[in-house]
Amino acid sequence: MTASTSARHRRLLVQLARAYYVERLSKVQIANEFGLSRFQVARMLDEAHDAGVITITIESGEATGDDRATELATRLGVRSVIIVDETSRDVATTMGRAALRFVDAQAKPGQRIGISWSRTLDAAADFVPTLPRSTVVQLAGALQLGDEPPRQETFTRLGQDPAVHVTRLYAPLLVTAAETADDLRALPEISGALAAADALDLAIVSIGAWEGELSSVRLKCTPEQRREAADAGAVAEISGRLVAADGSPVETINDRVIAVTLDQLRDAGTTVGVAHGKARAPAVRAAAAAGVIDVMLIDDALATALSEA
Repeated sequence: MTASTSARHRRLLVQLARAYYVERLSKVQIANEFGLSRFQVARMLDEAHDAGVITITIESGEATGDDRATELATRLGVRSVIIVDETSRDVATTMGRAALRFVDAQAKPGQRIGISWSRTLDAAADFVPTLPRSTVVQLAGALQLGDEPPRQETFTRLGQDPAVHVTRLYAPLLVTAAETADDLRALPEISGALAAADALDLAIVSIGAWEGELSSVRLKCTPEQRREAADAGAVAEISGRLVAADGSPVETINDRVIAVTLDQLRDAGTTVGVAHGKARAPAVRAAAAAGVIDVMLIDDALATALSEA
């Protein structure tokens, strides 16, 4: 199956799902409209569910979750908080999928949507949405952790859709020397990709904590660089940009980072921060204090930790 065929097929799945679940057409009616058999429609609706085109949410009717999210948003000083009910052992994939669902729900034709590379977002590459005609900007380069080359499947799959223009950032998120970063930023394809992060309508970034293995960037730093950043007050990492507990920037590695800036994230129409795990609570508070996040998308364990402090 070619890339364009795959994109067209996914768009068909979206059309069938919308006709069945939103427009409330019967499978027979859909079959007649699309020139398919009823059995083909049933099979493709199942396929749409398996591919993440269709997601099902069961509402209990209780308001406690909404109340807690509203309380956390007020406490953090952000526009809203979304608490993901994590039901899988693979938390990263669940959170990445929730972030991509948010993009799917919010995206409108003609928008510029920024998505940062992260382990969490790339874990959910199988669930990339079929977007309206739009531009997707890669906000940070990938990092190689261990022996495996970095995956950037999310951007590859989005780029297979002819309705979506993807501006790729073909550079590592972090390099070893400031001179190397300067040379890379001077390249037209790199400077153009970084400039494309201006005036974003929507931005999706992961929030890492500056401790242990809770930040991909921290894992790529030397022990001395980790200590220097910690001594300077680093608590959170957002696409390579470090932030202290009071929200102020920590610039110890800025000259080696090739990624979206904090100011570009502040200027975006809506910036969504994605984080999971109770250990990232201080990082989430720092990111909120920095004024770069409008919507926090977190799991239940992190929501509990934020509520207790």
